[in-house]
Amino acid sequence: MKNIADIFYNPSSTSDAISQAGENMFLAIHKAPANERNLNNYRYAAFMKSSTKVKSDLSSLPPTKGAPKQHSFRVCLQIQQWLNNQLPLDQWGGPEETMDPYP
Repeated sequence: MKNIADIFYNPSSTSDAISQAGENMFLAIHKAPANERNLNNYRYAAFMKSSTKVKSDLSSLPPTKGAPKQHSFRVCLQIQQWLNNQLPLDQWGGPEETMDPYP
């Protein structure tokens, strides 16, 4: 887990590395087998296992691959801002500067 966290603290981490670190974190949180490296595959396996039960709980399924990716970008951006490293907001999940904060 520490190796995953180190990626978020490195201001020069690539978006692919951050995305993969986030996916690995979500796999660890959902107690996926150590050899599983794809969140979508694990989600499908968890769904198939859940669908055999009389009362399945879809809310217990892990998210799809896209959700952790965006979450990881926001986490990385927040950590870098705490460390006083300014990253381009539009590339790391932050709001676009041209967005109007009022509806």
